Amino acid sequence: MTGSVQEIALVNGLILADPRSCKVVPHGKTIIKGNRIAEVNSSYLGDEISGEVLDCTDCIILPGLVNAHTHAAMSLLRGLADDLPLNTWLNDYIFPSEGQYVAPDFVYLGTSLSAVEMALAGITTFADGYFFMERAAEAAAAVGLRAIVAQGILDVPVPDNQRPEAWPDRVRAFFSGFPSNDLVTPALFCHSPYLCSPETLVRAKRMAEDHNCLLFSHIAETRSEVEQIGFRYNRTPLDHVHALGILDPNFVAVHCVHLSEKEVELAAESKTGVVHCPESNMKLASGACPAWDLVRHGAKMAIGTDGPASNNNLDLFEEMRSASFLSKLLTGNPEALDAATALRMATIGGAEALGLDDRIGSLEPGKFADIIVIDLNRPHLMPVFDPVSHLVYSAKGSDVRDVLVNGKFVVRNGTIMTVDTSELYARVRDLSNKIAAALDAPGRR
Repeated sequence: MTGSVQEIALVNGLILADPRSCKVVPHGKTIIKGNRIAEVNSSYLGDEISGEVLDCTDCIILPGLVNAHTHAAMSLLRGLADDLPLNTWLNDYIFPSEGQYVAPDFVYLGTSLSAVEMALAGITTFADGYFFMERAAEAAAAVGLRAIVAQGILDVPVPDNQRPEAWPDRVRAFFSGFPSNDLVTPALFCHSPYLCSPETLVRAKRMAEDHNCLLFSHIAETRSEVEQIGFRYNRTPLDHVHALGILDPNFVAVHCVHLSEKEVELAAESKTGVVHCPESNMKLASGACPAWDLVRHGAKMAIGTDGPASNNNLDLFEEMRSASFLSKLLTGNPEALDAATALRMATIGGAEALGLDDRIGSLEPGKFADIIVIDLNRPHLMPVFDPVSHLVYSAKGSDVRDVLVNGKFVVRNGTIMTVDTSELYARVRDLSNKIAAALDAPGRR
């Protein structure tokens, strides 16, 4: 009927509605009306439902995952140069490749590829930081994912701004050219305190405040960064940005690998969002974030994949498992960063760090209908004694059956519903062949 609100009912599954409690309700029912959750956790007794009914027998229904940090367009540089230290990887391979190839169409194509990968793996919201980010916003919206899209700021020439001193002009152009779409939100991303001066960091924070948006930055990712910041400013990285007046609930600190005890307390007290990227940090041998200490101090903890060129995939189920296992190894405590904590970090925790917890991160009436369905009919997911443990320690992104964002199917029965993936993959292969032919990268045969 014209003007009627679409209704979808997810029935018969195990419902994990609130990751804060991790209570699981069997044989439940979740009702979506339009783009919002209308009802959740009530028992389904075969009662009549108006609208579409999605049978979720032998499945877990839970909030969509939140990838709180990535560089989505860098999927087009995945596998270009591996098994290298961060500075060598960046300076000898990534930065030169970006200078040659990164352009608006590159960003749209790479972000589209990553958005498809994330959707298929149950990620419904992601925070992205890179260049030409108007195009990243368009790509995320086309795939149908929710995204916070942050324009990159550095005090060196970058693909979309060759004059470092002109970065405020680039930021103004970003905001004025940002697409109008309910799924995507603009933000700013200062690469790091070692590539952004104190003046740049402070001015970027003021511009973020003027536009009521988040400011992201890599913080204390490597020991080299800690040494550089100490030499320049006689402070450690998080303490440095704190001294600049930047730490607050609208600042998101990514990595936070090398934090002092004082900085752990600062992160918690300031309610700054902290994003743990365990697999990228392990791959680049950057170190291990003291995530369990941050959790115990009450920090707003989220999980991110980092970019697909340094991970090298965008599977947040793997990231949850790695975060938990790494904390256990780091602390020598098998109870550290338990499965429930990891799941919270990848859902409501990510939403809190990104300032979205009133809209997403749990299945509650009135929140946006960002929902994923996990198929338990897999050998590695049997038997099911503890669904929460299964989600963190056993599940994979490939176990995701259905994904709804804003009440609409983005993935159904494991298939992307929003974009033509065959055309997308063909364009990616064409570009990757050109890049491979032009570069002498490790691993080339």
